[in-house]
Amino acid sequence: METEFKVRVGPQGHIYLPKVVREALGKELKIIPNAHAAAIYPANAQPQAIIVSLQLIIQDLKLHLEAEHEVA
Repeated sequence: METEFKVRVGPQGHIYLPKVVREALGKELKIIPNAHAAAIYPANAQPQAIIVSLQLIIQDLKLHLEAEHEVA
């Protein structure tokens, strides 16, 4: 699966998730937002599995940040 998707909010405030994301996460989702980001996960996901997944996403973001600094 790709590591980043650009999504849009429609005129009625709906977010359209790519098919690959919908297929991976299922139809019942939960979202935990804060001021700068949000976690989206299956409604029946175990908290520890969510934490592990988020830690991997954070590692990926750090690699992207390091790569940006190397280019600059």
